[in-house]
Amino acid sequence: MPHPIRRVGLLTALHKPLAQERTVALVHALQAAGVQVLLHERMGGSELRDGDICSDAEWGQTSDLVIAMGGDGTLLAAARAAALTGTPVLGVDLGGFGFLAEQEFDRVLDAVPRLLQGDFEMEERLMLRARVGAENTVRQEFLGLNDAVIGKHEPVRLVQLDVWVNDSFVTEYPADGLIVATPTGSTAYNLSAGGPLVDPQVDCFILTAICAHTLYTRPLVVPATATLRLALSPRARPAPPVRLTVDGQLDTMVGSEEQVVITAAEHRAKLVRLGGSGFYGRLREKLHWGAQR
Repeated sequence: MPHPIRRVGLLTALHKPLAQERTVALVHALQAAGVQVLLHERMGGSELRDGDICSDAEWGQTSDLVIAMGGDGTLLAAARAAALTGTPVLGVDLGGFGFLAEQEFDRVLDAVPRLLQGDFEMEERLMLRARVGAENTVRQEFLGLNDAVIGKHEPVRLVQLDVWVNDSFVTEYPADGLIVATPTGSTAYNLSAGGPLVDPQVDCFILTAICAHTLYTRPLVVPATATLRLALSPRARPAPPVRLTVDGQLDTMVGSEEQVVITAAEHRAKLVRLGGSGFYGRLREKLHWGAQR
């Protein structure tokens, strides 16, 4: 029997058109149904007063359902917070090119009674964990749903990255950077860099170089059970400053003697679906497949 929803966490990109009024309408609908609404701390500076403001950790871990209203960036932030406790996340599309927040607002508002009964489908999505540090040490680590990008910090210098899959050396990438994407992230930066589109139900990582300065570099797909290790090539000294960015939102500098180790995370994002066109329908819609020439 589905678990009823008593607390709903809400994160809205309030800069989007109509975001404020739609947030108020959703909050009122949820509260009218007897649900406690937990507003993410990012919304604390807004004019909303009809919800409890919660910290990132508390918001994700105490909600029975999380609703992210905005675009893909909003959903990524919500998914990372919710994944730690397996809380399902519903993405509401407020416009834009994104692939993840696929439900339209009016449909979600109509579906509130159904949602609160736990009557929905969920898709589990692979997440990655990126650890930064010197050999056998971890200085910092990040959880991501889309990708980890190791790229140059200065605009005029290439980065030379050595890459290992498990214990096997792959190659050196002289490029602006390297994207390690999950299948969910295959429609994000990976897509812009010429990487393959991958069905999100496939467990794998995609390695795609950014503006590689070679003729041989091609995207590489490896199993999600692999451990990926990336480090600045010792042949590139002095090494230029390099930055690791996860989901386009979390970042840190990577030292010349440090490495980035990427593995599948122990947590998975649970994305709510209310029906609709699904992954391939979104591809047709967003990429205009089948459009008249």
